[in-house]
Amino acid sequence: MKKVRIIDICNATGLSRSTVDRALNQRGQVHPRTAETVRRAIRELSKNSAGIDPGPQKPVDVLLRLGSGMVRQMTQTFDGIKGPEDRFFDLFQMNEETVLRQLRDVCSDTSRAAVVTVKNTDRVRSILSKARRAGKTIIAMISELDSESRDGFVGIDNKAAGGTAAYLISQALGNRPTTVGVAVGDHAFSCHEDREIGFRSALREIAPKTVLAAEAKGEDNAEKTYHAIRRMLEAHPGMGAIYNVSGGNAGLARALRELGSDQDVVVVNHELTFISVPILKDGTLNYVLSQDPGALLSSAMRMARRPRPEIRPWTQIDFGVYTRFNLPGYAEQTA
Repeated sequence: MKKVRIIDICNATGLSRSTVDRALNQRGQVHPRTAETVRRAIRELSKNSAGIDPGPQKPVDVLLRLGSGMVRQMTQTFDGIKGPEDRFFDLFQMNEETVLRQLRDVCSDTSRAAVVTVKNTDRVRSILSKARRAGKTIIAMISELDSESRDGFVGIDNKAAGGTAAYLISQALGNRPTTVGVAVGDHAFSCHEDREIGFRSALREIAPKTVLAAEAKGEDNAEKTYHAIRRMLEAHPGMGAIYNVSGGNAGLARALRELGSDQDVVVVNHELTFISVPILKDGTLNYVLSQDPGALLSSAMRMARRPRPEIRPWTQIDFGVYTRFNLPGYAEQTA
């Protein structure tokens, strides 16, 4: 019987390497359900390892167009779970032509699967749909794509996340007339659009005295987000809250501090990374909606290796609401 490796447990459970390590070595806090999930996976993997060798895994290419904080987080996660032939492509801040060129190159080899986080544009869909028809397995992660462009999707319920942000802001501001703003990256990312839709819808329902007054477009870039947030706050000096559906949090924090609003404006954003954690700890950010990056990426890569008939069209990853007082282990490790 072969020894069960941590990477095997990660792939079987969708948990991050750090979470599995804590469960195995009883370091830090681990929920009892998580510990039992790890023990069950070990039992199953131990039994299965005595059977027939399933042969080599299908290699996976991971192509991510994300903000800098999450790119670093995903790179660290990938390094902990990758197979010998898996590849990682960082598309951070690449223009559309460069991204399309990279997609065409990767899609030319249909024997390899792909996990992608890209814009849901006509040209992207055309490349991915053609590759799928040729037999390539494509999994969308974080940001959804049209069904003809991917075999499955792995991510959070982004509309529910937007609704959660609206609820947090309404509770923080109370029942009084005020204005709020939204910071977006690019509506071509379906996750950004869905978060904003969920936010607007919930805000109308639960906070009728709160007016969504402005939108700042930062394109997941700290410098562009800085200027967009400054313009928004200068135009609406009494703004009570900001929901950032995208990246660029360093720029958002800088704008708030320079205008003296960093302790006055309620801020909700996404992803616990080396950028967002320090500004959450100092009080500039109030709430962060985030999910375990290990669960996200390992679930997507595991799905990409499956035969097509076994791929589920949609796999939801749970997200949590975090403050400086309840940071999870993965946030401390990537900060």
